[in-house]
Amino acid sequence: MVGRFLRFFAYFAFFVLALIFFAPKAGMYYLLEHELKTYDVLISGETLQESGFGLNIKDAHVFVKSIEGAAIKECDITLLLLYNTINAKEITLSQSLKSFVPLKIDTVQISHTILNPLHIKLHADGEFGRAEVSLHIFEKTLHAELMPSEIMNKEYKNSLTEFTKSENGGLVYDKSF
Repeated sequence: MVGRFLRFFAYFAFFVLALIFFAPKAGMYYLLEHELKTYDVLISGETLQESGFGLNIKDAHVFVKSIEGAAIKECDITLLLLYNTINAKEITLSQSLKSFVPLKIDTVQISHTILNPLHIKLHADGEFGRAEVSLHIFEKTLHAELMPSEIMNKEYKNSLTEFTKSENGGLVYDKSF
């Protein structure tokens, strides 16, 4: 009985891993890109490279309402069903945002896990400092904690007016949508 259960579990795990491995990740990316067009978000100039459990995107340019928003040097998407991540590196924001925030973002990591399916976590490091963001999908709430850099505190102080000071010396932003 136990042997049959273990064999069933092994076959099931193999099937799920094979399904993830052979899934058309580029096709899913183009479907996402098509869905983003309905919100006037366009991604162009990118090159895609599929790997076994993920997708690598290089040199993407993001446009919002036909205005360039950001250039992303490299982005790795890993889809494992139980734990999914998006890791973006070397992001440069549009020059039109220069008066609001520093333009260089070193890394952004977005993660979603089946153990906590209603939350999306984001971690970002850049010239602005370090940010930890939690998005609760069901409650439609956003909680952000920012440890601003010296540049952010000195040159972009007006951009921080929506944040409140936290006990650990950082800044906190909460929003419902």
